[in-house]
Amino acid sequence: MIALFLPLLNTMLGGLIKPFIAAWTDYERSKLTTREQGFEAGVRGDAAVMQAALANDLQLNALKVQVYGQPINRWIMLIAGVPPALHFGLVFIDTILASKALFGESVLGVPKLPAPYDAYQTTIVFSFFIVQTVHLGTRNVSAWLEKK
Repeated sequence: MIALFLPLLNTMLGGLIKPFIAAWTDYERSKLTTREQGFEAGVRGDAAVMQAALANDLQLNALKVQVYGQPINRWIMLIAGVPPALHFGLVFIDTILASKALFGESVLGVPKLPAPYDAYQTTIVFSFFIVQTVHLGTRNVSAWLEKK
């Protein structure tokens, strides 16, 4: 609708509106270009981080194959890793069963470890059985999207 009145207003005001509109559209176009460039820079940064993480994971997995393939390491995992993992799992299952939705009290009666030893047990279980953290994420693109 306003496009119909712009030529009329432009002739009435002696050509003042046309340069203003051109400057405004140039500003909007440059703003969009800057946003696209920011997004592209974020994607490039995230791609570089993900490629480095993938290369790191490949090297780490190759090292794990070498280390975990040794018979002594298998014995160490059986002796030092399985008992804490078994207790950790039993406490976890007992906690779930003791929730108010199911039974409301301890079913298996597995006691939790005292204060410093529960952290040790968690560290042992995570070091033996948790491979890596899950979230690498696309941080740069997320930051760019939050700025918008």
